[in-house]
Amino acid sequence: MLQEITVAPDKSLQTLIKDYAIYNQVATKRIVTWLKTKATDLLDIQMPAGSHSLKQTLLHIWQAEHSWLACLQNNTTDITYEDMERSSTDSIFEGLLMQSEKFADYILSLEETQLKETTHVYIPYVIDCNIPKFELIQLCFDHSTYHRVQITDMARHIGLTDPPITNYMYYLSRENAFA
Repeated sequence: MLQEITVAPDKSLQTLIKDYAIYNQVATKRIVTWLKTKATDLLDIQMPAGSHSLKQTLLHIWQAEHSWLACLQNNTTDITYEDMERSSTDSIFEGLLMQSEKFADYILSLEETQLKETTHVYIPYVIDCNIPKFELIQLCFDHSTYHRVQITDMARHIGLTDPPITNYMYYLSRENAFA
């Protein structure tokens, strides 16, 4: 369920992270809703970019958010990357939307003290450390934002001229944060 943003000049860490969780969900929904209006074959066009196609980039965002949420909750993932990769385009759309909602719901349930608790992150040959949850959450949001921008750029390269605006400032302005 989409939540409402809290607008205040003196936001706490908890409020800021929760607002970013809502923003992340809204931005993901805007991208998916827009891509659902496009011909499915456009999503599979191969490009010399990070994940090679719009579909692969959406899949990558879904996989990353799924993994980071499991890490934050100290759980193992309930679906493998291989299972996700076998998903249809519609299943990727729905999986990403559901994952974004789960991520937001989890974050909205946390108190500030919980956001400051550390969680263990292990990626073989990359990182093995304890990190505050709020920093891991922010890392995940930055990652998803980066790839939403990449999707917009990739879409323009294949001739799509109407991608939605998904940046945080636009989101805040739509939520009347500057009123």
